[in-house]
Amino acid sequence: MLRTLSYVNIAFAILYFLLYLLNSTSYAMAGIFVVIVFNALVLRNIEQQKKFKLVHFIIGSTNLFFAGFLILWVTHIILSSFRYNYFGHSWLYISICIPFILSIAVHFVLVFRKFRQGVATSL
Repeated sequence: MLRTLSYVNIAFAILYFLLYLLNSTSYAMAGIFVVIVFNALVLRNIEQQKKFKLVHFIIGSTNLFFAGFLILWVTHIILSSFRYNYFGHSWLYISICIPFILSIAVHFVLVFRKFRQGVATSL
């Protein structure tokens, strides 16, 4: 499950970058970079059958921070679309961001559970 979600998150990050951030110099670029790095680290740990460490938890927390910004941006898009009664390209942004946010959150929870299992077995 973690491997699949890692690939899904990387695909969503690339899709989000190509559709919305191609010419951006904002903090969202850093968020996309952190998502890709974290998921690559998770894939490396799974393939090498290593335990998750505190570093993974910290980098995963930055992913949750980025997901929080995505929630804020999606909320702003939805509210402004209702305010101006225009949903032209908003649906595409909403339909990409909401699954991206959910996959980041679920992925973090699963990594955290693996991290906790590793801590419990090392005690």
